[in-house]
Amino acid sequence: MGYNFHEIQTTTKGGIHTMGYEALYEALQPWEKGLRDSAGAVARLQKAAQKNTETGNLAELRKNLTALEEAQEQLRQRIAGARETLDGFDVGAYLADGDFSRELLAACAGKGIDVKGEKGVYEMFPFKLRILADGGEVYLDKKKLPSCRPDYVAETIRQRQERLYAAPFRESAFMGELADAYTVACLRANAREGSAQSLTKIYKCLAPTARARKDYDMLSYAFDLARLYEKGPESWITKDGRRYTFSTSREGSGIRVLSRNGVESFISALRPLQSEEA
Repeated sequence: MGYNFHEIQTTTKGGIHTMGYEALYEALQPWEKGLRDSAGAVARLQKAAQKNTETGNLAELRKNLTALEEAQEQLRQRIAGARETLDGFDVGAYLADGDFSRELLAACAGKGIDVKGEKGVYEMFPFKLRILADGGEVYLDKKKLPSCRPDYVAETIRQRQERLYAAPFRESAFMGELADAYTVACLRANAREGSAQSLTKIYKCLAPTARARKDYDMLSYAFDLARLYEKGPESWITKDGRRYTFSTSREGSGIRVLSRNGVESFISALRPLQSEEA
């Protein structure tokens, strides 16, 4: 999107002076170094004062205490300056005006993260991110992220995606669970075995209660489907030899799955293959 994270930018929207997070980060860097230097000076002087107290060098101790007062005052001033800079950053406006979203989308694009959604609700498969401007909060799935820095949020998502894709996946076990849930879906619909059953209905058979769906939501289901679908027809076989196939659909009418390489597909139903099709 052409956004330069290291270019300090400020804008005025509705009379509120706002800046992007990277602009705030750059503005805080001098304060961070100054705070580190002042804190280091206080620590060194405290150590010297302790030594002079132990050895009884009261003349040097008096100098230490005077220097400590000066160092602490400098530290206090630097803390006040950092706080003033921080207080000038309106988190609510930053989230509400869309600046956070724009910087987040740019950061995701730079890290190769696929994003769907708009207006503060985004899917970074298989995660859902919500931006609550009123509370100044960002949630990844149902967990609050302790960050409003877009680049950090994007990196957190990238790392979690990598961990998920690296985790072991037993496609044969999941295929068996799908086949069992398919049979239950047929019984519930009073349909014959061999008919196509909606993957959404199959999901409700896999997770029949609200508590089960809380532990295993639709995005988690879609992620498992994505890994199975990516394996191809040779993996759509149960241990007892039954073969299945997925029905594809147009965007918006099925479950969206994304391969590890970013290939998007929409699948809507599952059915067993007949002997002549296998």
